[in-house]
Amino acid sequence: MRVGVVGLGLIGGSIALGLRDRHEVVGYDSDPDTRRAARTAGLRIAEHLKEVLPADAVVVATPLAAIVPTLDALLPRADGAVLVEVGSLKAAVAAYAERAPAGVRIVGLHPMAGTTASGFGSADPALLRDRPFLVVSTARSDEKAIYLAGELARDLGGVVTRCDPAVHDRAMAVVSALPLAVAVALERVARDAVPLPLEAVAGTGFRDATRLAGTSSELALALLAAPGLAGHIAALRSALAEVERSLGSEPALRDLLGKVHR
Repeated sequence: MRVGVVGLGLIGGSIALGLRDRHEVVGYDSDPDTRRAARTAGLRIAEHLKEVLPADAVVVATPLAAIVPTLDALLPRADGAVLVEVGSLKAAVAAYAERAPAGVRIVGLHPMAGTTASGFGSADPALLRDRPFLVVSTARSDEKAIYLAGELARDLGGVVTRCDPAVHDRAMAVVSALPLAVAVALERVARDAVPLPLEAVAGTGFRDATRLAGTSSELALALLAAPGLAGHIAALRSALAEVERSLGSEPALRDLLGKVHR
C-alpha cells in the first residue's frame, strides 16, 4: 500500500518509520530541516505536499491547528485516498467532514502515545507499539476507510478501539487534558513550597507526575479546550478534599487507598 505521511514530528515521524517496512511510504514536512533529517534516516521524502499523492492513504500528523487546512489542501487531489488524521481532538475534523464533498473519505486515528520530546529526531516506532489507537469515524468514513485506518494502526503494533468524535473528545478531557492540568498545578505548587531547588530533590515519582507540564504550549492550549474539562477539575477538587479530610485517620485513608487499588 502507498502511504503518505504529512508532518514528520514525533508522531508523524514515528508512524512513517514504523510503516516503511510494510508499505511504500512517502513523507512530507513543511520544514526543510525536518525533510532533510527524514531523508537522512532513509525515508522517501516529497518536496511539496501534493507529491504525497496519489496514495491509498495519507496520514496527516501536523500540529492540531494545521490539520483541517492540510486536509483541505489534499482534498482536490485525493482521488479515493483515505485521509487519516491523528490529532489529539476530533471536533474540528468532524465538523470539516460534515461539509466535505460526498465521496471523500476522512477518518480520525489517535495513537495514545507520546513524550514531552518533539521533532523528527525523537521519532521512534517503538513509541507506538502496544499502545491504544482510537479509530474515529466521521461523516465521510465508510467501512473500508475505517478498516484501512485500523490496519495501519495494527501494522504499527497498536491495539484498536473504534469510537465517534464526541466520545473521543470527552474521553480525552479525562485521560489527556485532566492529567495535563494536574501536572501544571503540581509543578507550580511544588516550586512554591519546596525549600530547596526542585531539581535537587525531585525523584522519579515527582518527575512522572509532572512530565506533562512540559507539553508544548500549542498542544497544551488545544488539550485544555477539551469539552467537559472544567467539570472534571471540579470532581478532582472534590476528591482531593476527601483525601484532605482523611489525613490523620488511618481507617479513612485505608478506605480511600482500597478504592483505587482494586
